[in-house]
Amino acid sequence: MDELMKYLFVLITSLTPGIEVRGSIPLTFILFNDGPGRLYSTCLAIAGNLLIAPIMLALLSTVDRVIRNSRNFPRKIRNLYVKVLEYVSTKSSKVRKYSFIGLLTFTAVPLPGTGAWTASLIAFIISMDRVKAIIAIEVGVLIASLLVLATTYLGLEIVKAVFLLS
Repeated sequence: MDELMKYLFVLITSLTPGIEVRGSIPLTFILFNDGPGRLYSTCLAIAGNLLIAPIMLALLSTVDRVIRNSRNFPRKIRNLYVKVLEYVSTKSSKVRKYSFIGLLTFTAVPLPGTGAWTASLIAFIISMDRVKAIIAIEVGVLIASLLVLATTYLGLEIVKAVFLLS
């Protein structure tokens, strides 16, 4: 695979809902050997995931208004959108209670269903101040990135030690 395509693949993976840094950082270890390529792609994975919150929070109110109020919008997509909002609303109860720290913690835990996409939706649903939400999500993404990076690196080192690989 061409070097540029590998970087693009990492970036697209980091922007993908549900995958984000949980998948893009381990992907950098698969696609790149030790060295600058892995470092650059890891930074790209993190940067890509950091782009999500500011863009999502800027667009969500407009998208919400269009989906809910447009008579030309397909009913199936509108229903799917409402179901996604309901799902996120169920996830947001603890975040609503703890606001900034809750959103940061929610984003920082690198588990399925957490991350910048869902956190942005939660911030939108609970009408959190946009600047506070972006800061909480971005710090959460950085913490999640460090956790995933450490876990991936240590996991590989353990595998190398167990199987005496060098």
